Amino acid sequence: MSKPIIEVKNVSKTFLAGGGFSKKEPFEALRGISFDLHKGRALALVGESGCGKSTVARLITKVHEMTTGDILFKGQSIDTINSGKALREYRSNVQMVFQDPFGSLNPAHTIDHHIARPLKIHNQATTEEEVKQRQRELMELVELDPNCLSKFPHQLSGGQRQRINLARALGVGAEVILADEPTSMLDVSIRLGVLNLMQRMKKEMGIGFLYITHDLATAHYIAEETAVMYRGQIVEWGDTQEILSNPQHPYTKLLISAVPDPDLPFADLIHQTENYSQNADEVRILSAKLQPEIQKVSDNHFVRNWESAA
Repeated sequence: MSKPIIEVKNVSKTFLAGGGFSKKEPFEALRGISFDLHKGRALALVGESGCGKSTVARLITKVHEMTTGDILFKGQSIDTINSGKALREYRSNVQMVFQDPFGSLNPAHTIDHHIARPLKIHNQATTEEEVKQRQRELMELVELDPNCLSKFPHQLSGGQRQRINLARALGVGAEVILADEPTSMLDVSIRLGVLNLMQRMKKEMGIGFLYITHDLATAHYIAEETAVMYRGQIVEWGDTQEILSNPQHPYTKLLISAVPDPDLPFADLIHQTENYSQNADEVRILSAKLQPEIQKVSDNHFVRNWESAA
């Protein structure tokens, strides 16, 4: 396997929560997070809301600073990327696509503006002719009609708007895309089209993806590797197929058990999960504890030892 584009090494992040009339208390959002992102491959970061998935992406994009640990981009610590020019270049290489495809587009401007502006800011095109040519190329890459350039965001579907966001990321020369729940606000019928586009971007353009999601089904479809996260720590990680077919950590098993089974009648499902809430609470309490010991299940499958949780 090629050298990673992004290396996240034992990263922790602590925020101060509270304030006003209450005392500020430290809150550990991330605890010892480590993973690599490779060219042309996707890593799914899976977990429920509030587990710290989006915080990881914000650290990689330098929206927040790390408390401890290090993040490397092509072998260079991103802590050393501070000047305006260097930061702009880094952010052109590492782009983020957000959950809400409408909220990230200004409703007062046409799609033409949304594609042209980042091209000019990041010096990907200088003359108006170059901008127009690049716009048409990007629209074709994300499988949209160039006529969409004259439209406003509200005139496009959710899937089309998300394709525009992916086009913007490609337009500035992204090598890594941090996709934060990119299909969760789309209709089920059009999710597959966006996922297929991301697959093409991986295979044909060599884009590396961090795919942040709570949806194991889409993670299985898009990602070669998966990291399962809970309360700021990654509890199980490795080959996606291995993790889904042979889960080891109680929290991973809990996530998989929560996926509806289309072959099981709803009445039977309710009967089988009578103590589900109680069991889920027990698993969450156990998984929230610090688990420093790691066990190797296979060549590319690792799990934190919950039995030794502090």
